[in-house]
Amino acid sequence: MSIYEYKTGDHKAGFIGFRVAVKVGDKYKQKYFNLRKATKKSEFVEAEKAAKKLNTEWNFERKLISDQKKLECTETKNYASSIYNTGVLGIKMKYSTNSKKKVGRKKQKKYYAPVFMVSGSTNNKKFFKRYNILTQGYDWAWMKAVQFYAKEKGIKHFSHLLERKPPVEKFIVIHRYVCGQGHDIPLSKLPNELAEHKA
Repeated sequence: MSIYEYKTGDHKAGFIGFRVAVKVGDKYKQKYFNLRKATKKSEFVEAEKAAKKLNTEWNFERKLISDQKKLECTETKNYASSIYNTGVLGIKMKYSTNSKKKVGRKKQKKYYAPVFMVSGSTNNKKFFKRYNILTQGYDWAWMKAVQFYAKEKGIKHFSHLLERKPPVEKFIVIHRYVCGQGHDIPLSKLPNELAEHKA
């Protein structure tokens, strides 16, 4: 309920009338309709009508902002999901993170590496494996990732999956996106096939 009616004795300060209070986005909006000096019933009716109208407008605005935030959140999640897709369900191209504590210090040093990440399940048995592109090379890591996925899924012929290899340049987009999320990944961690972008 966003409309509050105050009768005689309801409000500590002696206010009589209606109060509309609605949180719209990050702002808290409210307005008072004072009837303390009202003497006619029509004044009460008009004030109540105005309060209800304002309440409807503010709640409509609140819903618009809420829906927009939900849409933006969904779009962000969908984008994050799609940006890692390779074209083969169960294989994603991502930056893997490993943290190691420095001796005698609380700070952790993070090690990043571009990988093909394979995950899924077969007969309720989960499987997961990462293939480091920096150490194995882009093409070889892709082939090993597809082979592992096909083996776990019981796919005997998987040449069509190998053909879905995404362009290595997609890691440039992923790198920008992940860094935009607050990760400090040096350009040196791009696949070696993108040597011209590492400088």
